[in-house]
Amino acid sequence: ATPLAVSAAIGHAARQKILIKGGDALENLARPGRMVLDKTGTLTEGRMAIVRWWGDEDLRAAAASVERHSAHPVARAFSELDFSGTEAADVVETPGAGIEGTVDGWRLIAGSASFVASVFGEAPATVTEVVETFAADGVSPVLIAVDGVVRAIAGIGDPLRDDSASSVEAMQESGWQVEVLSGDHPAAVQSIAAQIGLARDAARGAATPENKLHSIQSSGGETVAMVGDGVNDAAALAAATVGIGVHGGAEAVLAAADVYLGRPGLAPVVELLEGSRRTLAVIRRNLVFSLAYNVVAVSFAITGHMSPILAAILMPLSSMTVVLSSYRAKTF
Repeated sequence: ATPLAVSAAIGHAARQKILIKGGDALENLARPGRMVLDKTGTLTEGRMAIVRWWGDEDLRAAAASVERHSAHPVARAFSELDFSGTEAADVVETPGAGIEGTVDGWRLIAGSASFVASVFGEAPATVTEVVETFAADGVSPVLIAVDGVVRAIAGIGDPLRDDSASSVEAMQESGWQVEVLSGDHPAAVQSIAAQIGLARDAARGAATPENKLHSIQSSGGETVAMVGDGVNDAAALAAATVGIGVHGGAEAVLAAADVYLGRPGLAPVVELLEGSRRTLAVIRRNLVFSLAYNVVAVSFAITGHMSPILAAILMPLSSMTVVLSSYRAKTF
């Protein structure tokens, strides 16, 4: 009754490009809890571009030569810049925070405001003002520091996915407590949260991979689903009750996630939640069929009405009922 329903549901989901590793994920997602969403590439399209620039224009090529060593969506925005003739060496990346390397004898660091502050201390008031202005406009600021001095700020824009607001609303109507947990600047995260109808206290920015992991682990035993696509989400995905990797995610996400979505956007997440509830309904229905068969068969046996021929008919009939119930159910 149970494994047939689960295997049939997983097969139906795969046809919709929702790849599920096991039945535990379906069972857990059928019970609402916390739904934690990453921002970049999950709520937004992950199609980054540099839409604002402040500071030294000559640093564009140098920053691009360092950022090209990263697979993070923010780093991809720098790929449009011309870095020919510039080569970065000794590149070291801190997942979800920033990257550094040596260019033409300079030590260049590019990353979030909190990351640069952790390396060099608080930035001057002028830099802080530009960062807050960018973030308030929904643009993620990337600070570029050379030899300890912030000399430029790149404003990275990433449009919200068309289905994000409606999908978040559908999750909430299903009983899920939706939150946003992102490594981007807090003001940029708040801007996105406002667009999808979330309260300010349900969205948190400047979260490191360790912060994300701690948030998932401090759930107190309730069901926690984590949706993300980056290397900085991998630990949180692995620790969540159900980790969901979205389309275009890094290889580490595929290894850590319990479910992988082969289609972009959050609409497949809503389908996954609905399909999980339908799968549990099929399991309960199959158990009712099995129980009814056993009640009838045992009653016949006790009263002496169970003949070998009747048993030979009832047993496969019971099995076929459960098989048909599982494979004809429209779970996904």
